[in-house]
Amino acid sequence: MTEAEPQYRLVVFDELDDPKPVRDLFVEVTGTHPTDAAQWVARVPGVWPKPLDELSTRILLDRLYELEVAAEAWRVDKFPELGSPRTVHSASCDETGFRVLGLRGEAAHWVPWDKIDLISAGLIDAEDEFRDVSPPTWLQALNSGARLMLGRSPSGRRQRAMRVPRDPKPEVFVIRRDPLVTFRIIGSEMNYAYLGDRLKSSSVENFPIFLRDLCSQATKAYLTLPTKHMLEQQLTEDDIFWDDQSLLDYTHHRLLWSWYRRDGEKDHTEKS
Repeated sequence: MTEAEPQYRLVVFDELDDPKPVRDLFVEVTGTHPTDAAQWVARVPGVWPKPLDELSTRILLDRLYELEVAAEAWRVDKFPELGSPRTVHSASCDETGFRVLGLRGEAAHWVPWDKIDLISAGLIDAEDEFRDVSPPTWLQALNSGARLMLGRSPSGRRQRAMRVPRDPKPEVFVIRRDPLVTFRIIGSEMNYAYLGDRLKSSSVENFPIFLRDLCSQATKAYLTLPTKHMLEQQLTEDDIFWDDQSLLDYTHHRLLWSWYRRDGEKDHTEKS
């Protein structure tokens, strides 16, 4: 029985000053429709969505190198996946490591500080809330009920509603290595009791303290740019993500980038 040809996932790390040559390259090598290639290139940095054969992968890597675009390839069976994050509701930062606690306060997971590979914080966008300005009259309620029974949607609700803007919610993913485990901490759902005398009255105040504890102790971890902005209280629109999955995808890409950069620095040190 012949062994199946290996497949590869290709990761592009650089933002593109001129996306057209990269779009044309992927169209030429993969046979992708130009529109689909253009849409993907517009979202670069990122991971090419489909596995590639070895020859196509080598051509793409060589040509991207000529275009001065940083990229690398992983065999599909070796490509690191973050999997389903473990949501943490109670944790502490002490001298020895990051401790995750269970529902009854028992120790559920312990990560030595030097095992934390990456910390990725960001703000998750929240849709505005709409509240009724005044309750409908009995006649309006009757009409709404009749419309529902007739299969028609009640109209005009937003006209009687007040728009209440909601602030983005802070969240952080913590990645440990050996083994690869992803922890997710939602700022508003975290128990910050470990802070003791430093505990504030709201999660909005407690989350930055927790994040500073985490980052100051995990000295070997790669900190993403939004994480640094949050620590410096210099947040921008670029630090707001559409949803949890958007932040997780960004975290995954930054993890691959941190490994790529670290390997490059190691090679440079060994050659010098």
